[in-house]
Amino acid sequence: MSIIRRWQRSCYKRMLKARLVTPKVVVLMDGGICSQMLQYLLGEFFRKRGCKVVYDLSFYKEWGSDMDYKFARNFDLLKVFPYLGLTIATEFEISYYKRHFYYVGNNTSEWIDDFSFLEKNPPIYLGGYYHLPINIWVPAFMSTYRISSEIFDEGSKMLMSEIKQNINPVAVHVRRGDLSVEVRAYGKPASLSYFKRAVDYMEKETVMPFFYFFSDEPEWVASELIPYLEFANENYKVVDINGSDKGYMDLFLIAYCKHQITSKGTLGKYGALLRDSADKIVILCDDKVEYQWKGVFHNSVFL
Repeated sequence: MSIIRRWQRSCYKRMLKARLVTPKVVVLMDGGICSQMLQYLLGEFFRKRGCKVVYDLSFYKEWGSDMDYKFARNFDLLKVFPYLGLTIATEFEISYYKRHFYYVGNNTSEWIDDFSFLEKNPPIYLGGYYHLPINIWVPAFMSTYRISSEIFDEGSKMLMSEIKQNINPVAVHVRRGDLSVEVRAYGKPASLSYFKRAVDYMEKETVMPFFYFFSDEPEWVASELIPYLEFANENYKVVDINGSDKGYMDLFLIAYCKHQITSKGTLGKYGALLRDSADKIVILCDDKVEYQWKGVFHNSVFL
């Protein structure tokens, strides 16, 4: 560490102690659009307590991809929700807070139902991953996020219009990429048989369903999943107009569908929650990892 850097740290430490600078809550933001949405809500919880909150966006400069370095992960939150207020942490704040005030989170190495971090006061660096009580994050989600077709490019606008013309459009989220293998936080990937059960359920419970498949690997969906599902009618479309750099557009297109079939990850679930209603059917994988979503939607079905 340089002499100047040590001097900066020493001065900042004394100023914090003397309350000459406001202690802050620094929230690490990383991953795709859904991770950003949850991390923003975490910061908002502290802001509403009267804390000064800033966000560490260094992930998008230093990494900017999924765990396999295959698909882009860009900071898109303000593209999708431009009305949000967000202050970016400085490089010095990131370095200092991460070194001295790091809190690892209750969903980083394992899922822990310990929410004591919500009572902590600044200075604190909220790194790692978190889960929040349903009675906190769901109302905050519903009051914070609203969808708008204004973010769409021409291709997505056309697809949105097509979706609206169907009686029962069903979004099917097929998460592949770094979750195509078993991962501790998400468990095993959704199986082909799960999607078969889910599609059969929708065809039984709804009138004239039309299925829109959203995936980070649409080629795999077309070559592997669609043949397995054995559609009697061609009442489906594999959406391939948005790459991982435009996943936020898929999020809104999923939301415009009346029903959702979800997989591991959160894109399908957040899409469902953006326009949840008593008339909506949301299908989830029937495994322990997904049970955290019980009680989130009006009408969830685990298959």
